[in-house]
Amino acid sequence: MIKVVVPATSANCCIGFDCMGLAIDWVGTFTFLHSEKLQIEGCPEEYRTEENLVVQAFREVCDALGKELPTFHLKIDSTIPFARGLGSSATCIVAGLMGANAWFNDPLSKEDLLILATKMEGHPDNVAPALFGGACVSKQFGKKVVSRQLPIKEWGGVVIVPDIEVSTKKARTVLPKEVSFQDAKDQVANALLMEVALCQGDEFLLRECSVDHLHEPYRSSLIDSYDRIRTCCRDLELPLWISGSGSTMIVLSNESEKIDQCVSLLGDLETRRFHVAKKGAYVLYE
Repeated sequence: MIKVVVPATSANCCIGFDCMGLAIDWVGTFTFLHSEKLQIEGCPEEYRTEENLVVQAFREVCDALGKELPTFHLKIDSTIPFARGLGSSATCIVAGLMGANAWFNDPLSKEDLLILATKMEGHPDNVAPALFGGACVSKQFGKKVVSRQLPIKEWGGVVIVPDIEVSTKKARTVLPKEVSFQDAKDQVANALLMEVALCQGDEFLLRECSVDHLHEPYRSSLIDSYDRIRTCCRDLELPLWISGSGSTMIVLSNESEKIDQCVSLLGDLETRRFHVAKKGAYVLYE
């Protein structure tokens, strides 16, 4: 029996659009057992087919190795919400890739799997931290994908989950085709300062540089509670941004009293505490 444990992720980190992401300490667990036919449990009925994203990712490894897709029994145990900007698709992709790699005795490195994962996901911002943990900055160079972990301090916070799904596809339709030179210049400065803030544990700097010009001003219109959540966090001086394509929003802060106030003020919305997960996906053999 092969069990793959994959952390949830929060992509973009406000200013790192399509290139930066965090692993957070909620996990999905995916168990692969030998079976005479494909069986899937732990997901809605419509996903219990070969079109399941975990199975598709498993097939990617089979194709890369020149192997036939085996039959297996897949058990999914995950509390990561779907279409909320917490890397649910990346979790499934990484689980399928690592499960298949373990099935065939680990011929591929995590760097190899990152290339396959990026091919499936379209960008590395979610799949890299799911694989490696921590905060990752990644970029695709042709067929290569380069990802590096930042040596960040210990961070925690809270995610705020509005009761609305926002698909990545829909969230991309509202993005602009170009931005002003001034906005581009500010984005670069904010991105560089955020890396410093994360690595030095500087909450003031993190809050000041958490201003995005590429996606958040446009995607905010898709989240009904955005203005209310933004106002609450601004009043409490907490850094806040949209997680991935939304609808989840994330507060990254170690100021527990302020987070308690935030949770209390937004009491009608789902909130969940978290810590940044330093460990990425891993395999257990039982």
